Amino acid sequence: MRGSPLVRALIVLAALLALAPVLWKMTKAPDAAALAPGAPAVETKRAQLTLTFSAPAKRAAILHLGREVWVKDSPETEEETELPLPWPDEGVDLIFNVEWPEGVRGAMRVQLIAPSKMEYDQTVWSPSQRLVFK
Repeated sequence: MRGSPLVRALIVLAALLALAPVLWKMTKAPDAAALAPGAPAVETKRAQLTLTFSAPAKRAAILHLGREVWVKDSPETEEETELPLPWPDEGVDLIFNVEWPEGVRGAMRVQLIAPSKMEYDQTVWSPSQRLVFK
C-alpha cells in the first residue's frame, strides 16, 4: 500500500474546502428579487366603456387583476367611462359585479371599445361574471 490513507483523506478534505465557496454559490436558492425582474411593461391604454342597466342596480363594480378599476353605488340607467388599463396584445379579463335590489332580476349590457378600436357588446346576467376582451 503506497502512501498513507490519512494523508489522502486530508488532501481530499482540503480540496473540498477549497471548492466550498463555489459549491455553496451553485447550490443555494436564488434571491426572489433576482428571479423576478418583473413582467415586461405593458402600456396603459384607455378603453371606452358604456354600461346599460335593464333595472336600477344597487351597486356595480369592475375588477381587473383582483383590483376594482371602477365602482359606483346606485348607478344611472346608462353609465359611460374610460378605463385606463394595461392592455397587452392577448387582451384583458374583466370581472363585472352587479348587486340588484331584493327581488329584482336585471341585466347589464357592456359595450366596450378597446384601444385597438375593436368593439364588444356583451350582457351580464348573473351577479358576477367574467368577460374576456381581446
